[in-house]
Amino acid sequence: MRTRFREFKDYYKILDVAENASDTEIKKSYRKLALEHHPDHNKNDPNSEEKFKQITEAYGVLIDPLKRKEYDRFRADHLAGRTNEYSQFRYTQQDIFEEMLRKGFGKDVFEELNREFSKSGFRSGNSFFQTTLMGGALGGIVRVLGMIPGPIGRVGQGLRIAHMVGTSLFALKKMHDAKSAGNLKDQPNIKKPDILDSAKGVFNKETNSQNSLDYNLAMTIPPKEALAGTNKKISYEIDGASEQLMIRIPEKFSNGGKLRIKGKGHSKNEKRGDLILQVKISS
Repeated sequence: MRTRFREFKDYYKILDVAENASDTEIKKSYRKLALEHHPDHNKNDPNSEEKFKQITEAYGVLIDPLKRKEYDRFRADHLAGRTNEYSQFRYTQQDIFEEMLRKGFGKDVFEELNREFSKSGFRSGNSFFQTTLMGGALGGIVRVLGMIPGPIGRVGQGLRIAHMVGTSLFALKKMHDAKSAGNLKDQPNIKKPDILDSAKGVFNKETNSQNSLDYNLAMTIPPKEALAGTNKKISYEIDGASEQLMIRIPEKFSNGGKLRIKGKGHSKNEKRGDLILQVKISS
């Protein structure tokens, strides 16, 4: 967890609930505000996405008993003018989103929201939450969190959530040292995937065919890594088993481009599909 201290935010006011609000009341208010502030519902408001993130951040804290307890102490100190280096709420917005999605706080809320978003013609599903909440996250290791329940909406069936989480300086240096194509020869465990569509690749019927055994993932990387190329460690659950591999993202990779890692998808009747990885670039 990061130790960077942060400014005060009144999550109770942001979520429009009382200090003693129950989990049911918190979920109800979040559901209402999330529908009101969905970016597609407020296309003329450039701040709508930030508002959506703020209410989701507030929900992620108040629905988590441990975070809420720590936040309540911090809030009480702040309102009493006792704020100092020993009175801080240590969680960043990214910390909150990561843990909320990983632990699945209020999955029923996300399921209902996905249905409502899809019904209203708004972006929904895993890709929407990933891009809106985690699109700007940095780091070196990709952790696949699994599906948020509910309809996928416009993003396509089977897309899973992946996001960037922090890693050590040693690990970052190791990936940096391995980024050139020549270094791949010295690291046989790094997969060099086929490019399905990017600035450096061209769609064709053979490489773009979608097999029912293929497994779709999405991840986000910062612009500098898309430009220079990078190696990423991916962990995901498939068919009841855990998969972990290091893949190579080529240099000058375009936003939304897809990579195919052969033989890393679903298996059935001694056949194995491929892993299809969509790479998005954070703004």
